[in-house]
Amino acid sequence: MHVLLTRPSLQAELMRPLLEQRGCTVSVEPVLNVSSATPSLDALRGADIFVVTSVYASLHIVNANFLTKSTPIFAVGSGTAAPLRQAGFSQVFQADGDANSLLELILKEIRPMDGLITYLSGQDITTDMAQDLVCRGYKARRVVVYKAEPAHTLSLTTQGLIRRRIIDCVVFMSYRTAHFFTGLCHQSGLSDCLGSVTAAVLSDKVASGLQQNQWKEVLVAHAPSNDAIINLLCPSRRGLLHSG
Repeated sequence: MHVLLTRPSLQAELMRPLLEQRGCTVSVEPVLNVSSATPSLDALRGADIFVVTSVYASLHIVNANFLTKSTPIFAVGSGTAAPLRQAGFSQVFQADGDANSLLELILKEIRPMDGLITYLSGQDITTDMAQDLVCRGYKARRVVVYKAEPAHTLSLTTQGLIRRRIIDCVVFMSYRTAHFFTGLCHQSGLSDCLGSVTAAVLSDKVASGLQQNQWKEVLVAHAPSNDAIINLLCPSRRGLLHSG
C-alpha cells in the first residue's frame, strides 16, 4: 500500500517508519507549514500549570530551559507528552488523544485555586481549552506559540503520484489538513483522481473537512491516536505499537 501523509514534516517523519514497518510505502506532503510565533518568555514564567495539544507546544516548553521539571503539564496524548518526558519533566499528565478527554483530566486533577493554567497553542484552533476552563471557574489563558500555515500548492511529485493513481491512501490527522488538501487537489485539477483513493481520518471532525463523495471511501479511526490510524490501514498486526 502506498500511503501519503499530509501532516507537518516533524510529525510525518515520526509516523513514516511506523507505517514502513507494516510494509507500506510512504510519501510525505505537508499541507501545513509550522513556524514559531515567538511569544514573550514572561508568558511562560507566570504559569503554574501548562496545557499542550501539539508536539510543537511541548517542544516550546522543552526549549524554555528556566522552567522547573516538576511543573505540571497536561498533554492531549502520548505523542504530545513524549518530548516532555524525554526532557525530564516529572509531572506530565496524559489524556486519551482528544480535547474532551484532556478537559476531563484537567478537571479531575486540578482545582480552580491551584494556580494559573496556560494553554500553549497554535494560531488556529478548533477548541480553546483556556476558554473552556475559564467558563468552569479556573484562571486560565491561551498563549500562541506556533503558526501552521497552509501550503500554496502540492509538490509536483505528489501531483504526479495522484495523477498516475499510485497513491492508495491519504492520511489526515486534523480538520485543517483535510480541508486544505481538498482545496489543493481542486486547484491542481486532481479532484477526479481521488475516486480511487481511500482517506484515513483521525475522527468524524477531521472527515468533515473532506468532500467525501470524491473518495473511494473514507475510513475513520476508532480512537484519536497514531496507533488507531496505523491499525486502520494495517489491521493484520494490531497491538505492536504503543499508543500515540
